[in-house]
Amino acid sequence: MFKLITAPSEIITVEEAAEFMRAEFSASEETLIETFITAARQMCEEYLFRRIGVQTVEYREKGFPYPGAPIVLPAPLISVTSIKYLDGSNVEQTLDASDYLVSDSDPGMIFPVNSWPDTSLVGDSVRVVFVAGYSDPGESPMQSEALPQTIRTAMLMQIADLYENREAQTEKPLTANQTLVNLLSTYRLEMGI
Repeated sequence: MFKLITAPSEIITVEEAAEFMRAEFSASEETLIETFITAARQMCEEYLFRRIGVQTVEYREKGFPYPGAPIVLPAPLISVTSIKYLDGSNVEQTLDASDYLVSDSDPGMIFPVNSWPDTSLVGDSVRVVFVAGYSDPGESPMQSEALPQTIRTAMLMQIADLYENREAQTEKPLTANQTLVNLLSTYRLEMGI
């Protein structure tokens, strides 16, 4: 399970979304557009298993993966802040950075140098705090990889869809936007890795 610790600044602005939608709206609708921007980002993050906008996240799990298997984190992984776990006596321990290796692969992976320690297997006994996410291409200095234009375009299309179809029901049933799916599929990381 992933828990957001520090939310990202939205890469897409209200002005950029309005320009893309060719929409003119009142100042009172800006909050609505901001909500759609966040929703589109979250939908893309979930579908892609990638983070959009630099953010701090905590990954929680009942225990470490089976011996030698990696902890898999969303891309692009920037850094691992800490790995904490409850040992067999339910005492919190912090894994030393020399006890694991961080791969900059897509998705990000953390491998044990030798083997993962034993945990209590109670609740969320393993907690990994990490920083991940694409940066805005105009950001200086870049903190991470720049958000690919294809993902940005897909997010803008999703925002426009949300804006145009904000009612729960319509005369015609809504279906997935195949162009949106096609744009994102290139960047989608397979689940279950």
